[in-house]
Amino acid sequence: NLGKGILMRKYIGAVAFNNITRLAFGKRFVNSEGVMDEQGVEFKAIVANGLKLGASLAMAEHIPWLRWMFPLEEEAFAKHGARRDRLTRAIMDEHTQARQKSGGAKQHFVDALLTLQDKYDLSEDTIIGLLWVCCFVFL
Repeated sequence: NLGKGILMRKYIGAVAFNNITRLAFGKRFVNSEGVMDEQGVEFKAIVANGLKLGASLAMAEHIPWLRWMFPLEEEAFAKHGARRDRLTRAIMDEHTQARQKSGGAKQHFVDALLTLQDKYDLSEDTIIGLLWVCCFVFL
């Protein structure tokens, strides 16, 4: 393989994906063999769908006279939000159960938010929003 380039994109992408999900959600969706679990597949699908929906929203939202060209798909946004919230709530429930079993909180962003939920009157929707903003900042 002398003189041939190495394609690093997928490897760097996998490392970035694992770092982002570990930081925000406190879990790896990819095992040591590189196989993605069910939640990881769902997470990637939600991110891809969110980017697709976000691209169509940007034009229609910011240039009102172009809205006829980019109709807002209310139903698609509602389905996407429900799918995103379902996954995030499942992860939040996993962390809540783990904290109750161990008696303490780990040092992940989701745990910090759940621990501070009562103190700062954070709703579940606020926590979900903060987690996803954290993910998209790094994407």
